[in-house]
Amino acid sequence: MRRATMMAGMIAVGLLGARTARAQDAQAGGSAGGSVGAGASATTPAVTTTTTVAPTPSGGVTSTTTTSAPEKDDTTPDHELVIRRFAVGYLGVSQLPIATGGPVNGAIARDNVNAPIIGARYWVTRLVGIDAGLGLGLTTGSTETSSNGGSVSVDNPSRFGLAFHGGVPLGLVHGKHYTFEVVPETNIGFASGTIKVNNGADQDLSGFRFDLGARAGAEIYFGFIGIPQLALQASVGLYFRREVYKWKQDTNSISVGNTSLSTSVQADPWALFVNNISAFYYF
Repeated sequence: MRRATMMAGMIAVGLLGARTARAQDAQAGGSAGGSVGAGASATTPAVTTTTTVAPTPSGGVTSTTTTSAPEKDDTTPDHELVIRRFAVGYLGVSQLPIATGGPVNGAIARDNVNAPIIGARYWVTRLVGIDAGLGLGLTTGSTETSSNGGSVSVDNPSRFGLAFHGGVPLGLVHGKHYTFEVVPETNIGFASGTIKVNNGADQDLSGFRFDLGARAGAEIYFGFIGIPQLALQASVGLYFRREVYKWKQDTNSISVGNTSLSTSVQADPWALFVNNISAFYYF
């Protein structure tokens, strides 16, 4: 009698399991057909349902259904991941003015010393950050001339430039992979050089640059490819600029100063990339 009861329970479990499987297949097929027909398969999150059927000691069966909720997308902006972290990056080229020769018809020749600025960015809060950078440029050399078994070495004009950068980036609008920023900033730079003169006094060359202004643009984080620590800042700005060129030899000297107000996009087509795109990597 007990064996017959157990066999009947096993047959009932098998039949119920088969009916449950057919019902799940029909439900899945209907759901898939309904989703495709409604055009909502691409937007409706998937829900997984698992049904477990097991025999009981008394010969009956139990059924347990478990439903898992769909996973939610992470909407945390990449900017949140870099708060209170230091970034090292390229902040642009600072061209420092410098005189290059003595007066001709009351004017002096002028040029620039390139001092690329490398610096750091630190976000104190979600809104306020700090930028600081330093740029260096140095050019020196000599020219050696050989004639009739002898040689003469002459120092080439030397140039040295030093630039300081400071800014306060303000993160105003935040998206998943970008932050719209306004960055008040300033640049201060000095340049100097020397022209060696045989049998005479050396010529001293110098220059000065001061910028004060602000730029606006977006800092784009590469979180969409799994590297939120890497960012590019693309921006344009408006600046007040003061430049001074100076030449001096003994007691003679000439100084030329220029004052301007202009945007960061100049006539040079490469300025769009050199002066307006900066790269940062957060540690």
